[in-house]
Amino acid sequence: MRRSSVLSFFALFVPGFLLWSLFPHIFVFGQHSGSSTGGAVTGGLFSAECQALTSEEMPSSSIELLSVYTHHRADGNRLVAGSGTMPTVPLDITLAGRPHWVVAAPTPAGSIWVVILDDGQAQVFQVEGGAVSDSQFDVSMLPPEMPPVLQVVGDRATLLIPGPEASDHTNPVALQNGRYAYVDTLGRLCVIDNERVHILAVNALPDARILMDEQGRLLLLSGPTESYPHGVLGDTLEATMITLIATDGDPRVIRVIEIEPGDVIEGTAPIWVDLDGDGAREIIVTQSNSRAGARIVIYNEDGTRFASGEPIGQGFRWRHQLAVGQFIEGGLQEIAVVRTPHIGGVIEVYAVNEDRLTIQAELSGYSSHQIGSRNLDSALAADFDGDGRLEIVVPDQAQTALAGIQYTDMELDVVWEVPLGGRLTTNLAAIRLADGRLALGAGHDRNQLRLWLPE
Repeated sequence: MRRSSVLSFFALFVPGFLLWSLFPHIFVFGQHSGSSTGGAVTGGLFSAECQALTSEEMPSSSIELLSVYTHHRADGNRLVAGSGTMPTVPLDITLAGRPHWVVAAPTPAGSIWVVILDDGQAQVFQVEGGAVSDSQFDVSMLPPEMPPVLQVVGDRATLLIPGPEASDHTNPVALQNGRYAYVDTLGRLCVIDNERVHILAVNALPDARILMDEQGRLLLLSGPTESYPHGVLGDTLEATMITLIATDGDPRVIRVIEIEPGDVIEGTAPIWVDLDGDGAREIIVTQSNSRAGARIVIYNEDGTRFASGEPIGQGFRWRHQLAVGQFIEGGLQEIAVVRTPHIGGVIEVYAVNEDRLTIQAELSGYSSHQIGSRNLDSALAADFDGDGRLEIVVPDQAQTALAGIQYTDMELDVVWEVPLGGRLTTNLAAIRLADGRLALGAGHDRNQLRLWLPE
């Protein structure tokens, strides 16, 4: 789908909240050579003018900015803070078509939910208590495979849309000091800095999610290869490298981690967290090969091996890394994974034991992914039932119900379960409301968005 090259503007006014949706400028690159350089661009990629708000009135970089991703945290960890009251009575919202993605953000009086349909159309809903108000936008510039990013600054929210040269299979990110970054169709990382663009030839995957830490550093998967044609994540391209980028000053590559020959990283992004509490982040990936299948591998940022788990033992069998959190009381942090989500679906909880990852508990019958999809965000972790302990929230094998699964007494138990009302077609969206309580949302094939709001 080709995005419009004409800058257009739509505004949705709701109590205490304003949502802007932007069509980008025609974006002109200069001639470039080398791996990092700058070029002039015509105008600002994410700024515009209208009677209600001009580019001069855009919030300054000193105002706190919240970016809402389908993978929840900027570091790729699908972990949501807060507590909820699940299970609750659902609220169903009828849509104009089949939902593909969902993102949401809190408002002073409730929440705002943005649904991207299969055709790229967006529907926006303001929810306050049990009342729903809606508005529809003509946002055909958003390719359906591009995960939406909702940027919230003060009382305004923006759906971030990069220019037509951006890859349709991944999303942009908002950096510090009003800058933005995205992967283009040539696998380059483009960083927009005021009226200049910096380009790094990082050879990113076309669907590589850009992760970001508190220092503004970026991490993404790179070095695509077709040497392992499993093809369950939307194409047969998988990564052989992990690239770490600094963005203080001119953007620059500071580390490229090459995995062992014959292996690939089967996913769209690592999970980039401080797993052992020493103040340094570790990089968690699913590493696969045709001999032994998938295993979980953790790297230090310098490229050395931190820990690894055992492989499945058969090629073309995948592990889906979901989230990192304290799933076991008294433990440090563990990793929640689904083994072979397309055939049997076994939830695994891993703990680090020196340089090894060991499975602490497992439970079969759950599926966190639909084969052939680039949506890897259909499961997450949070304290949805409000008991002070995390649940792994994941669809059942049929993807018609969600279960909250908790580690208790040395095993995984289902502590709540709710029907979806249809077969899941979107990611899971969860937000912490203004009062600290959690809301959960998902779209299904009966053209509905189902919300579970705290009681």
